[in-house]
Amino acid sequence: MALTHKQRRFVQEYLRSETATEAALRAGYASSSAAVMASRMMDDPDILAAIEDGQKKRLDRVDVDADYLLNRLHEEAEADLLDLYDEETGDLLPVEEWPLIWRKGLVAGVEIEALFDGRGEDRKQIGSVKKIKLSDRVRRLEAIGRHVSVNAFRDTLEFKGLDGLADRLARLSRAQSAGEAAKAAPPAEPPPAPEPTPRPKIAPKPEQAPAPPVAADWEAPKTPAPYEPILQYPERQGFADTDYENDEDGFLSARRNT
Repeated sequence: MALTHKQRRFVQEYLRSETATEAALRAGYASSSAAVMASRMMDDPDILAAIEDGQKKRLDRVDVDADYLLNRLHEEAEADLLDLYDEETGDLLPVEEWPLIWRKGLVAGVEIEALFDGRGEDRKQIGSVKKIKLSDRVRRLEAIGRHVSVNAFRDTLEFKGLDGLADRLARLSRAQSAGEAAKAAPPAEPPPAPEPTPRPKIAPKPEQAPAPPVAADWEAPKTPAPYEPILQYPERQGFADTDYENDEDGFLSARRNT
């Protein structure tokens, strides 16, 4: 069955990104339905056959497979750094005299540092130091080896394009297992009611001692008698007047009239 224009575009984009949802978006599918359409197309035998055919054609063009990577890793692992230096003088050989494996990217660059004797304009060059910077060849080869078309470093088989499907299936399986276990389990008995906490016993109040009897010699106070003076005031018989007169001789005379 012939593929539609969008399906062919999906195959092309998938060969570039290796992600089904991203390939569906680039092929023109709406963002709201890209994940669903990508999952459906990855189940379509015609689309899967087109993807596999495209991967084989790409391998034929670059001629890279797991055997190539294994041989390349072996060559780089066996490469000797001494092959870059002159055996007699110890100087770094010109690049054209390097072994081929070292010229294929093992060396990222060469830094030359001149050595001088003296200072200022009178100084003279007495030698040089050449430093070689090696490239991260292992990382580069691992990137090629992890390509979906090579599969050189894969320990497990992965299905591309089914974004999140494995997680959804795992969650569904766990939910079903939990539901079946809940149905098979006998109904849980209600927990026993907690025993009431015993209250501390209250000691009885001691009986009050009887009031002591009232002494016999005690009597209630009597009402006091009205006050009477001991000595009677004398009765006044009348009034007495006293007259004072000055005599001619200067004496004072008094006379009392009753």
